[in-house]
Amino acid sequence: MPITTVVDPSAFNVDYFNPTYQKHAENFLKGIEEDGLLIVDSENKLQNAIFEQIASLPTKYQQQLQIRFEELFKNKKDRVVECCILSNYTSSEDLLDLAYHLRIVSEADALIVADKDFEILKSDQEYDESIFPLSGYSGGDFGKNHQKYYDELKSIDTHLESEVEDTIIHSAQFNDWLTSILEEDIFVSRERLIALLAKGAPHEELKEEFREFFNGYYVLTSELEEYEESILEIIKGDEAFIYLKHRVSAVEAQRKSSPLGREARRMGLSVHGDPVPEIKVTELPPDGFRALMGTLGNWKLFVARERLVKLMETEYPIGIAERLRAEFYGFFVCYLELELFLENYDYDPDEGLELRPEFIESLEREEEYIKSGGKMLTLEEVAKRLGT
Repeated sequence: MPITTVVDPSAFNVDYFNPTYQKHAENFLKGIEEDGLLIVDSENKLQNAIFEQIASLPTKYQQQLQIRFEELFKNKKDRVVECCILSNYTSSEDLLDLAYHLRIVSEADALIVADKDFEILKSDQEYDESIFPLSGYSGGDFGKNHQKYYDELKSIDTHLESEVEDTIIHSAQFNDWLTSILEEDIFVSRERLIALLAKGAPHEELKEEFREFFNGYYVLTSELEEYEESILEIIKGDEAFIYLKHRVSAVEAQRKSSPLGREARRMGLSVHGDPVPEIKVTELPPDGFRALMGTLGNWKLFVARERLVKLMETEYPIGIAERLRAEFYGFFVCYLELELFLENYDYDPDEGLELRPEFIESLEREEEYIKSGGKMLTLEEVAKRLGT
């Protein structure tokens, strides 16, 4: 699994540069080139600011860094991932604030900052240990861990082969199946939804796109939940995934609904004994609905998907198979967390749509059937007959 990093542009400010600092900067870029992903915002604010900072450096420092960054962004599909973060969630002027929130949204392994900003952030009570100064890269914790993480992940595939050979994760069809997952309609709809939010689209347009988004979400869940038990067994049974175990435990501890109840909720229905969602999406005020769309559009699932896409497009096949599987488990946990979040929301994508004449006729026939003594099965009874 590549080490993912967000960089605050001030880390390349001319005030910090000397031959030693230059070495740290070059080693950091080498790490990205060899086995890393650089996370940038989709509006290119961080990227442009980094190039501006480098352009202001003395020639002896500027040339090598400029060449490395240009190569990095020229081969963007290999080592750079764009992540959308809505401007109303961060300060439009404060690039450190943007970088900090981008790391949180993307779940990047590290945020690289300037020495001054590192000291400020370190003094904050909510200090995140994934923040590192660029001046400490060579020989520092992040630099050392970079290779350590990679070495540990190289053995993941070996650990897993004997345990789960009968699951889709280790079948010959895994790549084809994963490709189909990553091309589901929800990901296309999410891009449209983000674009509508960014331009301040009217409420009705957002509602229409959310219906498409939710339908895509329903299809995605139908593909993934079939393998939940097998995937969770892998995550819980291998120490290489300890970084995911606590997130899985948190989801399982907070879940209130049954698998059948979650299936029913996605169809706008309910199952006896399961809690009824507290928030009706269609009754949210426009501002509340827009905020919900922003939360969903920035969900970690979409960044995890981009990581997978980048890995599948890589031109360096060595070690990709095990890294791809490891990255997929992270993607799956993001999906579980999205499911947990939506557990509190009641939404029927068919609400307000006109019924087709043939469907109305079918309903009328069923009504006559019931009136004449016929019996309708509950969702639980149908599931029991199907053995699910």
